[in-house]
Amino acid sequence: MSGKRYVIGIDVGGTNIRTGLVDEEMTLRGFERRSSREVFAGGATEGLISHIRRYLEEQGLQREEAAAISIGFPSTLDKDRRVVLSTPNIAYLKDFRAADLLEEALGLPVFLNKDVNMLMLYDIRQMKIPTDGIITGFYIGTGIGNAICINGEILTGEHGAAAELGHIPVMDRSDPCGCSGEGCLELYASGKYLAQLCREKFPGVHISDIFETCAEDEDVKEFVRRAALPVASEINILDPGHVILGGGILQMKAFPRKLLEAQIRRYTRKPYPEAGLRFHYSQESQENGVIGAGIYAFTKMEA
Repeated sequence: MSGKRYVIGIDVGGTNIRTGLVDEEMTLRGFERRSSREVFAGGATEGLISHIRRYLEEQGLQREEAAAISIGFPSTLDKDRRVVLSTPNIAYLKDFRAADLLEEALGLPVFLNKDVNMLMLYDIRQMKIPTDGIITGFYIGTGIGNAICINGEILTGEHGAAAELGHIPVMDRSDPCGCSGEGCLELYASGKYLAQLCREKFPGVHISDIFETCAEDEDVKEFVRRAALPVASEINILDPGHVILGGGILQMKAFPRKLLEAQIRRYTRKPYPEAGLRFHYSQESQENGVIGAGIYAFTKMEA
């Protein structure tokens, strides 16, 4: 590996943690996936430090070859991107001073951001989407991930909590959400709800087969309509030039993309922005968030 510098890119998920080495050409090597429960068994801080140390030792990376560590969390982070404030689907990642603690323990600069922001950076680069203007990204998985890019800059907001689309409350709903709110949209239009629907109405169907097996069911169609509503709402507010659609639900077998697009168009204001909508689909890969973390770190270091 001599002669190159690498970012240790990490994509933290509720089920798995994905790790890899990303060079300045955004080439990935040494990719691995490990159980989040296994990594965090000893606590968030010690677990992540031990994970990175073990990974670097196994990869044989020399100290001079390591440029930085870059981590995407499925979380709300502070404005300075140093602290993981809240992670609705991973309760123990709360008020986690990840950047300070990892820098002190490992002696490398640490960059943090939301996992969907890392995914958007990868998608923009991979699909060669122009960064002038507004790009919106919607990643529907366990929850609803949302990222917004304006003139090449990821929107973070005054307090670091921008683009929490999944936590917009739905009228007349009071079900508790992991974010401490009530009636949040992602409770009814994401993987959480789809899994519940599958258990209650299609007990013999595995969730991965629901769109192939039950595509004509009215409740399944209603789920797609619900998923379209937040997308159309943000489009109506921002009038983006490009819309990225992705996440585990949209990448499931036989997911009805045409129906989703039709429902988004149904609820988007006419004639514009509806007439100018340009959809891009994120490619399914476990590696995307890791490469996106590398893109983010190299961009920050160049700046």
